[in-house]
Amino acid sequence: MANRTYILIVLLALCTIAARAQSISFQQADSTSLVYYNARNWTGLVDYGNKAIAAGVDYPVLRLRMAYANFMGQNYSGALTQYAEVLKDDSHNQMARYYSYLCSRYLGNTNAASYHASFVDTVTMNREQVTQFGLVQAGLESSVKLPQNNLRGTGNYTRAFLSNRLGWKLTLDQSVAYYNQSITALVAIPAAAGAPAIASPNSATFTDTQFEYYGKLGFAVNSNLNVLGAYHYLNTSFGTSSFQNHIGLIGLKYSLPYVTLQADANVATISNNNVQQYNGQLSFYPMGNLNLYTISRVSVQSGDMQQTIFSQTLGFKAAKPFWLEANGTFGTMDNYLDADALYVYNAIDVTKLKAGLTGFFQLGQHAVLYINYAFEQKQDYYLNKNFNQNSITGGFTWKF
Repeated sequence: MANRTYILIVLLALCTIAARAQSISFQQADSTSLVYYNARNWTGLVDYGNKAIAAGVDYPVLRLRMAYANFMGQNYSGALTQYAEVLKDDSHNQMARYYSYLCSRYLGNTNAASYHASFVDTVTMNREQVTQFGLVQAGLESSVKLPQNNLRGTGNYTRAFLSNRLGWKLTLDQSVAYYNQSITALVAIPAAAGAPAIASPNSATFTDTQFEYYGKLGFAVNSNLNVLGAYHYLNTSFGTSSFQNHIGLIGLKYSLPYVTLQADANVATISNNNVQQYNGQLSFYPMGNLNLYTISRVSVQSGDMQQTIFSQTLGFKAAKPFWLEANGTFGTMDNYLDADALYVYNAIDVTKLKAGLTGFFQLGQHAVLYINYAFEQKQDYYLNKNFNQNSITGGFTWKF
């Protein structure tokens, strides 16, 4: 009998606790969240809102208040989570769409930002100076590559790029680039993979040059899913040999508030080599903004090249106008395709390891300056021995 009484007391206590957990009413949630909102107590508002939702009190105005609180706290991923709940029932809610546009933009998701902008009234977007057809960004970057090898000259690479919106759901990125470097060979070796043959005992110095055009389309199926397609043309000259190289990419990019997933397939013909490369990439924003982020990427090559390459990037905000980004790529980068096939590692000397550090300087609302240092371990094609190379890149981006 005593045990039964004890069990009944415990059950009664649990029921009381559960009842109290459900005791938040709509009126209490609305008035209390409004107090937090008017007091600009953003952390308190988010915490209280989560408790109200857990207690079963959930309505659009509460979600909008919580979203704005996250936005003001620069947790743009947290804000997108709340705005997505509002948009489930009201896909044309102007406040949710406008701030989803801003959050996506601040997270660097251009396609999602444009998709949300398509639902916002024209007056508001004109105030933001954003139109259905218009420029997104433009810029220029240039690098100098300094090999620690007396048989290699200084390499120079320059790229100009432009991105524009071809409608709210479609963006086009384009760039042209030029690379040149002098190569000296000392040993007799037959031509292979497009490299000039050298007859012993004579040495020869020739020029390695490359002109490139790159274009990439991104189509926003919705605010989460993007379809990617890219084409890269390279006109490569090794001494007296010349090659017309073609690279194609197709992929899917799926964005969640804190995580972005991408999978893409690449098919290429590079200096008589047939290359297939398949990439899987995971981007993670643990703080809901660009104050801290990681990008992990695995690439598997088949065809004439058969290898696996892993790349890791870590970025963080070091000061108010300054970001740092460290990255490393591990594996044999022979005709390796990076950054949606924008950068092609098809140099005569294969890269074995690459690590670098980039600094980004935000200059006002539109301009970004960046400088990168990269260390590469490369293999001399003719002598079959490793050497190191240092690279410095400077660039400027203007965001419209």
